[in-house]
Amino acid sequence: MGGGREFAISLDGVRDKNVMQLKKLNTVLFPVRYNDKYYADALASGDFAKLAYYSDICVESIACRLEKKEGGAICVYIMTLGVLAPYRGLGIGTRLLNHVLVGV
Repeated sequence: MGGGREFAISLDGVRDKNVMQLKKLNTVLFPVRYNDKYYADALASGDFAKLAYYSDICVESIACRLEKKEGGAICVYIMTLGVLAPYRGLGIGTRLLNHVLVGV
């Protein structure tokens, strides 16, 4: 797929208008079904829940939440991170993970 060619990856936050894309990706990528709380957490997490598009095709998602620990430390909990099989190895997952880590 990459074959040395340039490809366009764009990121978009998870919002009400695209949360169904997250649900569809999760259905394909993971052997479990996530409940409404998972999607509410993803919607509420702002920059810590993203969809990645390869040439306008939604191919990956990351959903995290921030957790406060004793002593006031804040940790990022990665709820899900997944890339559709044909798009793995292109660096899309790395890009999303780096985006989240920079936001911490």
